[in-house]
Amino acid sequence: MTILSLIKSRAPATGQKYSQLESLFRQAIREGTLQPGEKLPPLRDAAWQAGCSLGTMSRVYAALERRGMVTAEVGRGTFVREEASIGADIILPRPSSSRKSDSNLADIGVIDLAMNAITNEEGEDLLRWALRRTADKASSLTLMTYRDGYGTAAQKLAMRAFLPACLQQVGEERLLINHGAQNGIFTALNRLTSPGDTICLEPLCYPGVSAALSQAGLSSVIVECDDRGIDPVDFERLCQAGRLRLLVTTPTGHNPTCITTPLERRLQIGEIAKKYDVLVIEDDIYGFLYPDAPPPYAALFPDNAIYLTGLAKRLTPSLRIGVSVASPQITMLMAQGITAQSWMVSPVLAVAASELALRHDSLQKMIDASLVQADEREKLTRAELADKVVSLKFCRSHAWLKLPDSCNVDLFVKQAELAGVLVTSGQRFSSRTGSGNQHIRLSIMAPRKTETLVIALSKLGAILTTPTLNSVEYF
Repeated sequence: MTILSLIKSRAPATGQKYSQLESLFRQAIREGTLQPGEKLPPLRDAAWQAGCSLGTMSRVYAALERRGMVTAEVGRGTFVREEASIGADIILPRPSSSRKSDSNLADIGVIDLAMNAITNEEGEDLLRWALRRTADKASSLTLMTYRDGYGTAAQKLAMRAFLPACLQQVGEERLLINHGAQNGIFTALNRLTSPGDTICLEPLCYPGVSAALSQAGLSSVIVECDDRGIDPVDFERLCQAGRLRLLVTTPTGHNPTCITTPLERRLQIGEIAKKYDVLVIEDDIYGFLYPDAPPPYAALFPDNAIYLTGLAKRLTPSLRIGVSVASPQITMLMAQGITAQSWMVSPVLAVAASELALRHDSLQKMIDASLVQADEREKLTRAELADKVVSLKFCRSHAWLKLPDSCNVDLFVKQAELAGVLVTSGQRFSSRTGSGNQHIRLSIMAPRKTETLVIALSKLGAILTTPTLNSVEYF
């Protein structure tokens, strides 16, 4: 059965056609109806068979490209990628090396610059201390009972230690403990929207946002951005155009573009959002690395913003704990969402996070060490790659590289993996076809040792110097 006949026979007659058609294409790729390298039907043909608009089918193709399942080539069409996969690859693709082995990547000689982790030497010891402390201190009532999604007042107030100084005095009625920033985004999208609402995204954003949107079956529009973040004129145009409910943004240490939006621009965006009753969801997972950053939207517009952060970057991704700040009404709705999803955040992890919040000096020491390390690694990356790429921008967690037009990004990613270095294509962050197509994100803070990063940068520099060779020929 061809994909066109499959579309014709299974296309939804009513309801959310976009999400159902996307699922249909994903299943076709997974099951082999669409083979690696096969060209997708022209948009008009696919839309005709599905009985949907050209715009809806275009969104389906764009969503598949964001997931890394297909690639669009100007003048040629859209093709299924090699070894396309879904499931665990919904946010970032699993490298072929990890699919072939259950070993730790470091054990098989692979340097991971794809996952945006921030290594720290003291974090593991601090986590072990918190878990031991929890086991000794937590009461049976805490460990052996159900609670609702609100969490306890004491734990929520303790979590203020992980907020920027301007938010550390908020009351517990504005605080909510969740399973991390990703869970906060998912909960907000599912609990604070209605059928027909539209979500506003930046052209390049954290892939977890697109994954959550897809799961919720929500529509999105893309706002233009410049080197200071969201363009206020275009944002107001979108607000005027339709039912815009939420704006999702990362204004500090943006992933992947490295932009930090200045205060003046934040005030402009916040006033527009307030005027049109658009809620701003601010993902500030990297904010702790920017002590001099402007105040978050939740401090500037407390009734019109949701602030999200977590411990994944600050301490460890394994401690699935985060905190949100919002108005009491929004906090109540999101607490109901957490109850519906998982009944409660694990009391054991909540107690551990509360104990960690008391270790202010240790946490600050880790942040200070990370800042020093980030400066050192930026210099190393700049020294190795600056003369080999078109542009090179830095955050305190990652670098954003624009490769020369002569360099095929997909080939570069494959060559890097063959050389033992995992990197992330800019296409994985694209909310709009074409954005980030010639870019690479490097997680320069991920390797535990600086020497490991130096090795990885050397290999990437060699590939950029000789882009047409197969990397296994010289590594």
